[in-house]
Amino acid sequence: MGFCMGVRRAVQIMEGEATPDTPVFSVGEIVHNPHVVSRLGTSGVHQLPGPDELEGDIGKATAERVSKGRVAITAHGVGERVVRELESSGLEVIDTTCPIVTRAQRYGQKFVREGWHLLILGDPGHKEVRGILGWTYDAHGKSHATIVQSPELADLKRLIEEFPGGFPNKVGLMAQTTHKVEDFAKFVGNLMLLQRDHNFEFHVVNTLCHATTGQQEAAARLAKDVDVMVVVGGKKSANTRHLREVAEEQGCRAYHIEAPDELQKDWFNGVERIGLTAGASTPDSSIDEVETRLRELLAA
Repeated sequence: MGFCMGVRRAVQIMEGEATPDTPVFSVGEIVHNPHVVSRLGTSGVHQLPGPDELEGDIGKATAERVSKGRVAITAHGVGERVVRELESSGLEVIDTTCPIVTRAQRYGQKFVREGWHLLILGDPGHKEVRGILGWTYDAHGKSHATIVQSPELADLKRLIEEFPGGFPNKVGLMAQTTHKVEDFAKFVGNLMLLQRDHNFEFHVVNTLCHATTGQQEAAARLAKDVDVMVVVGGKKSANTRHLREVAEEQGCRAYHIEAPDELQKDWFNGVERIGLTAGASTPDSSIDEVETRLRELLAA
């Protein structure tokens, strides 16, 4: 539980680059955890508006805000246009995109160049997914990717039937890196079931993060052995929300909190065993603080 490789790497890069004289400015939210963002702010890492908060050339808009220092692409990554605009701004760009996300971006770009249409299982509002989508545009500015929110049979059937111009027969399949492996398997399996009577080619790429998948498996095992699960992480963190879902799927009551002061003693009335886990953008210090507060509540 806690920091994954990608988040830890991004934080370490930013901390290593930032000094009081040469601060680092992240383009958008550094990670989906307010405590990490606040702590990094004291180290000289400051947050700027991201691609979704600005109109026009983000490189130009960022340069107007940064008179001194460097700019950093966050662990979630950004689209190709944003990268090019930042690089042409005259600012020094530090890329902390998670290598697993970069791999997904490159596959998205490869699919488009080779004439495939890409289906991405994920949240259309998530930074990572929007970044991957930004690598799926052709030379004419047309995207050749569709974001799919649900792996359920009925939803995919509707997608196929309502697909503009007819459903393509060369389809690449990927997922948001923090998605649940069970949902991705259902996504692929249901699409094959629905298209079984058609001539088609599917190219499936497992873009799931092994660290996130491992956290979900560990949370599922733990949830079977406890009465209540406490999941620590930012409310905007998709992988943290998935951990809560995983626990609830095991029949375990679960609570998603960001900070120890959110814990309520009556959650644990009559409870003998409590499980504690945390999302991939949750620092060890936050986990320790929640554990300490839990022990205080139970001793009271």
